[in-house]
Amino acid sequence: MRGTRGRRLPWLLGAVLFAAAGSLALPLPGGACSNRVATTVTLTSSENPAAYGDQLILTATVIPASGTAIPGGSVTFEDSGTSLGTADLGPTGQATLVDSTLAAGTQKLEAAYSGSTSFAAATSAVLDQVVTVQGSTTMLFPTVNPSTYGATLIFVVSVIPSNGTGVPTGTVTLMDGSTAIGSAQLSGGTAAVVASTLAAGSYSITAKYAGNGNFAASTSSAVIEQIDPASTATTLTVSPTTASVGQSVTLTATVTAATGVPGGTVTFYDAGTSLGTAQLSGGTAELVTCFAHKGAQTLTGTYAGNGNFSPSTSATVTLQVTGGSGCGCSTTAAVFQGAGGILLTAFSPQSSTPTTAPPWLVTVGAAPAAVDEGQSLTLSSVVFGNSGAPFPSGTVDFLQGATLLGAESTTPVAGTTNDSWASLPIVLSAGSYPSITATYHPDATAQGWYTSATSTSSVAVTVQRVAAATSLTVAASLNPAAKGQAVIFTATVNHSSSSLTPTGRVSFTLNGADPEAVALNSLGQASLTLSSLAAGNQTIAAAYAGDANFSGSTGSTVETITGTGGPTPTPTATPTPTATATPTPTAKPTATPTATATATPTATAKPTATATPTGTATPGAGTPTPGSTVAKASAQATPVVIAPVTATAPNRPSGLSNSAPANPDQFDTSAVPPIDLISLVSGIHMGNAPQIIVFLLLLNALLIGAIVVTARRGRDLTRRTLEGAPTPPKPSSGPR
Repeated sequence: MRGTRGRRLPWLLGAVLFAAAGSLALPLPGGACSNRVATTVTLTSSENPAAYGDQLILTATVIPASGTAIPGGSVTFEDSGTSLGTADLGPTGQATLVDSTLAAGTQKLEAAYSGSTSFAAATSAVLDQVVTVQGSTTMLFPTVNPSTYGATLIFVVSVIPSNGTGVPTGTVTLMDGSTAIGSAQLSGGTAAVVASTLAAGSYSITAKYAGNGNFAASTSSAVIEQIDPASTATTLTVSPTTASVGQSVTLTATVTAATGVPGGTVTFYDAGTSLGTAQLSGGTAELVTCFAHKGAQTLTGTYAGNGNFSPSTSATVTLQVTGGSGCGCSTTAAVFQGAGGILLTAFSPQSSTPTTAPPWLVTVGAAPAAVDEGQSLTLSSVVFGNSGAPFPSGTVDFLQGATLLGAESTTPVAGTTNDSWASLPIVLSAGSYPSITATYHPDATAQGWYTSATSTSSVAVTVQRVAAATSLTVAASLNPAAKGQAVIFTATVNHSSSSLTPTGRVSFTLNGADPEAVALNSLGQASLTLSSLAAGNQTIAAAYAGDANFSGSTGSTVETITGTGGPTPTPTATPTPTATATPTPTAKPTATPTATATATPTATAKPTATATPTGTATPGAGTPTPGSTVAKASAQATPVVIAPVTATAPNRPSGLSNSAPANPDQFDTSAVPPIDLISLVSGIHMGNAPQIIVFLLLLNALLIGAIVVTARRGRDLTRRTLEGAPTPPKPSSGPR
């Protein structure tokens, strides 16, 4: 029974050690993992510096401190602590985020990895992303040119980015030379500016954009605006309608215009003979006169006009003058100024229940008139409402012939009571659009006042298919990197198009040789993974050939590779001597070298057992006496050589390779880290569960071997002692 218990003891100890190894690999309470591998996060930008509004692609790469497994989880991108968004890690350990909203200035960007059950969380170093103020282009076009005096004068101003996808905001001001004549706030990069009333004449008008923190100021080219005098209509009334010779007669002339109140004078005539001139007041002029002769008098009133209103003559009014004394009537008419003027407009409602009618005017405009394919332009329309009616609410359709290009709701024009406008940013396919018109459709609110109406003019737009300019940047996932470490190089084709993405391939070269072509993805990026770069500075260049919409471009980066080691383990095994022999009078000390070495094609490991300088034990050379120096040296020289246990990885060429590894959970399958004593200690220090388990199993094997040897020697010694000892007397049965 004692022997059975003795044989069970080593296995019980082994089971205890194995259970301890498994427990060390389990998660600790509270969710923390004692064996999580440390990670490093690197953050790169597709373009730095970049102009405001440019599409930036931020790439975070999570690199484990040891092993070849690819970390999983997500990365949160932050700007000075404010989250920009979160993205999941892909099969290469990278996460990307597209952003075009970073404000101008130097932004402090970070990428925070959340960690996983196998990998510890980490945060990248701060990336100083420089965002410059983007240029702008201001375009101006009038809705009506020429216009007439008194009409609401509206200019559409469009401010577009010089490059990028941002939308300018801020104030635009109309300038007549150095004099401001109106201003408005941009909305969607467009504004309708109502100009203050300008006298009839010719004006050179510009639009000045003040800029903001993200866009630079700009001024449009001058537009010559012609304002013609407003047409007028003169009517004449006579009171009384019949008179006798010498009776006072009042002649009243009323001058009206479509907009505004005419000023100036009216001259009254009787059969071409002037009766006198009266000054207009509020649009009316009166003349009191009498006639000395009986008969029919043919009367007219002629408005002389002024700089803002054109002349006009009334229709003829016939006055019958009957006989009389003629007393009190002189040949010179007395002129009296009328007491109060009235304002008539062409669109005053004729009754309390208005009759629906089309708006006074519907205009259409486009800015810019010529663009490259993929760039945005703005179609605009101003709907001038009828006087006394509300603003024309509803929608405006923009059409090329019968083809609908797009529609937009109308909004009130600032500074007016019955005008509205619609502005539609749009991206058109390549081609010519020679006749774009705008059609207004009233909504339920405006249907009681307005009917549909189409612009009286049209605009032409040309969309050109050209190769837009591009720039190419190359970023490395880690720089510098250790020799043999996998580095991901990402080339980004940057462009100004708001709707198109470059297609085709990017050719990578290493120090000008070994080109490798990689297709662009949906973000306009191509990536290449290299893990066999030589030590020193290596130049990775990329060239984009272009496509039908984008021109080609090139870029490069210099990668620094440190260290002289590589992913392939050193072929020479490193012996680690351990003394386990215990000298006894009957033991035969023997040096037993145990080596498990893996040799590469270039070298062969030859393990040797090295004793102290005083003696060397040679297996099979004889049995020294127990107390001799040789015996002591031999007892201390039982080396255990722990060498790499993995097969030697074939050497990979030093050129380029973008092929995916056979196992998607590995950075590089060209080499597996060796399991030697140093790596075991490193793994234990880093909390690596597989390394801990291997270490404990080896320790378990050593302890079991020692226990087995000790137990056998103890049994032999006990047996020999019992065989040489005298037989003990039988125990007494007690006193008799």
